[in-house]
Amino acid sequence: MKAATLARLDLLAAEREAALLETISQQNLALQQAAYQRGMLVSYRERLAASWQGGAVVSAAQARRAGQFAAGALGAQGQLTDTEAGTRARLDAAIADLARLKAHRRKLAERLRALQRQASAAAELKAAQNLPWRGRSRAGL
Repeated sequence: MKAATLARLDLLAAEREAALLETISQQNLALQQAAYQRGMLVSYRERLAASWQGGAVVSAAQARRAGQFAAGALGAQGQLTDTEAGTRARLDAAIADLARLKAHRRKLAERLRALQRQASAAAELKAAQNLPWRGRSRAGL
């Protein structure tokens, strides 16, 4: 393969690497947001439980709203769990793709260096062959 082709393949791989790094960053951010939301749900549930444990009289409307909130919180927690699982799967896939891509780029770099060494050796050989004869006269041959 030509050096220009290898360089182009490396450039394409570098673009893909940048895209994968962006994906990894986005997935990490999504996981952080999910963790924050999970913390908020836990906090709300703790406050709701504390309000019931205080022994204060609660109206039926407040109890109904609290029950609705508790049911909604359970549904939201299920959605968060599903979202986190999907996000983790995408994150793991992006990390694996990035590792494969980095290995591919290392191989491309090795091949490019080998081509450059071959070209350098060929240029040195050609230059050595084009040197004028030194120390000998043509008449002495």
